Amino acid sequence: MSRRELFSLTLKGLLAWLVLSGLVLYLGEWLAKGLFPLLKAVMITLASDLAPGLKLVKSAQSQLDYSIELSAWVLRPIYLNSSHYIQSGGELTSSAHLLHSFVPFVIEGSILLVWPVQSWRQRLLLIALGLLTAVLVVMATLPALLVGKLEVSFQDIAEAGQNPRLVPWFVDWMVFCELGGCWLLGIAAAWLCIQVQRGLLRT
Repeated sequence: MSRRELFSLTLKGLLAWLVLSGLVLYLGEWLAKGLFPLLKAVMITLASDLAPGLKLVKSAQSQLDYSIELSAWVLRPIYLNSSHYIQSGGELTSSAHLLHSFVPFVIEGSILLVWPVQSWRQRLLLIALGLLTAVLVVMATLPALLVGKLEVSFQDIAEAGQNPRLVPWFVDWMVFCELGGCWLLGIAAAWLCIQVQRGLLRT
């Protein structure tokens, strides 16, 4: 690849990043609400002791800036350590910034929109695969982030006493995603889409 081609590809990537970021900014509320049922289902799987409820909270600084807020009711007492439990019936809350939650979607989409193809058929197939995998990536990251924030606060209390509970596995997954794993998942999802597209067109 020549320097000129590399420069052109970089400019296209930046343009795709800006366009997708704008779409998430303006359509993020609609996208998030459409995913709420799937997000809740994943959260129930991660933490069966909680009954999750989700809502969007608008920022006071901007009409387009939202956070996703989790309100979780405790269905059964949650063991923390030998002397501490979280009683049933209480409500716990955590939140995540909406734009931050869709970063993997923007990364994956930017790669797929500028990836060299030979026809519009290939491009449309890439976009279709990208939308599917982007939903899967969001399902794999956002529920763990929202529930994981609750679990981290629980764990601080648990480890202050005797016989603390084990750290739930998805807390480590949340930490991985927050330390750059979301970016890697977006890139990996784009690579997977490209490989699947090549395989389908060869077939």
